[in-house]
Amino acid sequence: MNTLEYRLEDKQTVKTFEEISSLETSVRFFVNYWVNEGKVYENRGNYFTHGKYFIDLYECKDEQPYVDGIEKVPNTIEYRLFHPNRKIIKESTETNLEGIMVALSLDSVTIDNNTYKRLSLEFDEDRGVYVYYLNG
Repeated sequence: MNTLEYRLEDKQTVKTFEEISSLETSVRFFVNYWVNEGKVYENRGNYFTHGKYFIDLYECKDEQPYVDGIEKVPNTIEYRLFHPNRKIIKESTETNLEGIMVALSLDSVTIDNNTYKRLSLEFDEDRGVYVYYLNG
């Protein structure tokens, strides 16, 4: 098990996870954006030092997280077109972190006979949802 600390570029800690699995740590390294407590952060890189993992963040002050009153099943992945309204075109639910990592690792996906390339990935901690942004 690992310790993972999210922190801003000025080294201010945003959140620390104790006893987090290597797979969950890897999934968190892989996403480009992270939503926590109503704020959107960009993942600026990760590293290991002094026995723990770190993710450096930049706060995206002009971005607003999704306000979704609909509770989602844990491990839901939303596939959203990347344009002004960021419409969900598909949702899937994975049963475990291995399935999430495989799904998020795909460079492109085909939905309703249309193939879309991955633009970026997000983990919304507040909603417990992964977001796969597609070219639209």
